Amino acid sequence: MTASRHIGAMALSVGLLCAGSTVDSPQATAREPDTDCAEATRAAQGPQPSAQYAEYRSRLHSFATGAGVKVAVIDTGVAAHPQLRVTPGADFVTPEEPDPMRDCDLHGTVVAGVIAGRELGVAPDAEIYSIRQTSAHYRTPPPADTEGADGPSEDTEQSGSGTLASLAAAIEDAVDAGAHVINVSVVSCVPSDSAARVDRSGLDAALQRAEDAGAVVVAASGNATSGGCEKGDVVFPAVADTVLSVGALATPHELADYSIGAPLSAEGDVPLALEPGGEWATAKGDTLFQGTSFAAPLVSGTVALLTQRYPDDSPAQLRERIIGSAEPGNGVVDPLAALTYRPLESENPYRDISVVPHAPPASASWPRVRRLLALLTCLLLMAAVSARSLKPQRGSARSLPATSAEFPMAPVPAHQAPGN
Repeated sequence: MTASRHIGAMALSVGLLCAGSTVDSPQATAREPDTDCAEATRAAQGPQPSAQYAEYRSRLHSFATGAGVKVAVIDTGVAAHPQLRVTPGADFVTPEEPDPMRDCDLHGTVVAGVIAGRELGVAPDAEIYSIRQTSAHYRTPPPADTEGADGPSEDTEQSGSGTLASLAAAIEDAVDAGAHVINVSVVSCVPSDSAARVDRSGLDAALQRAEDAGAVVVAASGNATSGGCEKGDVVFPAVADTVLSVGALATPHELADYSIGAPLSAEGDVPLALEPGGEWATAKGDTLFQGTSFAAPLVSGTVALLTQRYPDDSPAQLRERIIGSAEPGNGVVDPLAALTYRPLESENPYRDISVVPHAPPASASWPRVRRLLALLTCLLLMAAVSARSLKPQRGSARSLPATSAEFPMAPVPAHQAPGN
């Protein structure tokens, strides 16, 4: 972690790229931290929710509260807190003296509070399963062949960060514990030109096992900050097809500058957080709780609510509810919208319409056609003759006898109209 004003999705030290080959960094074994644990800036008072926020939570939790749902938090450990229901999982930081509920980094407990805090969490009745997979306050002794007469150097020591191998093992532990949702806010960022050389087989196998077991995995998309990820990095496990990748918002509809893009996004600021001492905190020292680390658990809490409301849904169906209900553009997730979303029953939103052309009329025989034409011609001729015989002669208004040389007609005066 750096002294910047942002707590990001903590960059997991991959330790895999070595001259084109892949190796794993060793795990931490020390029980006590090698550097002092993070200090929380405690809040003067607890939550004071607005009436609007209280009304929203009331509507949201009328559908589901996360009861009966277990959410695994793979992070820096989740401390016991009056606002949480936490059970211990595996510890990959000090596996020889495990203490998975010790959060020396003031990170995992904040994440868990967003998911399942009793007063401010998305799914207040969900159970948190704490897996400690990384810590910036522990250091791992180097291999024996790298130690000199003066002992290990700063270059040969490594922080107690996890690896892709330990992340895979943590996911396996979550599946073994029966977790319904797995939140990974501590991610691994790898330059795109090196990602192909990373051995991700163990991670892919663990993610597939989670999918087969019915668990939904949610991961932070990563923060492009000093000491963190860079834009264009490949981020594990967020890059996997079965993982819901979540970026952080700066405003209700705008992605934060530090956030690496993702299909989904959520609020990344936690103004009032749970801290390992059992109190409320506003910051870690002067560092605000802000980043994709804290956007991902909002989505994890939403998945926990959906799991209770739709217990028969597969992971793919739960992901569809999240993605389908998200706002267009940055994929902003609204828990209430997700719980009331109705997916289309068919992949095709349009009704199939089949057009059947009319069969052509049966062809008439040629002799019959000739007879009909002849009859029609006769009728037309008769009509013409009748019309001619009934038409008055031009120049007279009544019938006059035929003239001849014997009966000449008297001349008509010039001023008298014919027939008058």
